[in-house]
Amino acid sequence: MATLKTATAEHHHRAEKHEFQQMMVRGALSREAYAEWLGQMLLVHRGLEEHLARLVSSHPAVGAVFNDDRRKVPFLLDDLAFYQARPDTVPVPATSRFLAYLDTLAATSPLALLGVFYVLEGSTNGARFIARRLRTAYDLPTDGGGAAYVDPYGDDQPRRWQEFKDEMEQLALTEAEVRTITQAAQETFDAIGAVGGDLLAHAHRVVPPPN
Repeated sequence: MATLKTATAEHHHRAEKHEFQQMMVRGALSREAYAEWLGQMLLVHRGLEEHLARLVSSHPAVGAVFNDDRRKVPFLLDDLAFYQARPDTVPVPATSRFLAYLDTLAATSPLALLGVFYVLEGSTNGARFIARRLRTAYDLPTDGGGAAYVDPYGDDQPRRWQEFKDEMEQLALTEAEVRTITQAAQETFDAIGAVGGDLLAHAHRVVPPPN
């Protein structure tokens, strides 16, 4: 985990400072733009979780890291339903490229998928802050509706992240496997930024100013 954090620091910073992510954190995206982003994340998580489920079958130890309790597809489906957005989203070009990348990893270096999962699971660390901004921007209900994906664990988030880190550390990985996992994590940070860039080209991306 220390290797992952250090080796991805620049990529992480670049992704966080991307215009789309900054707009999301400020609550400056329109509801339509946010729903578009959820649709792209549904495609990513659906593809990743299918690959990870197969990885667990061939590498049972990975089941301690990825299991049904860490699936995000149900949260994404709930949020898309809340925003009355269709779940059969058409991928933007960056999402299509990333899905193809996941397929390549699954076929050639399946353990590298853990690097992808590290990035997406780690994104829950800033979830409470983003969820608060979204609830204010979109006047969301206090029961979590509309922000389930960004805040999937609620008050349990710190414990869940510590468990994830501990379980990753316990995997018996070679140095070569750690390198491929790290490279996949770097690629994932960059891919998420690219998806946001594609979405910025769409209309309805900014919250309209108050009257």
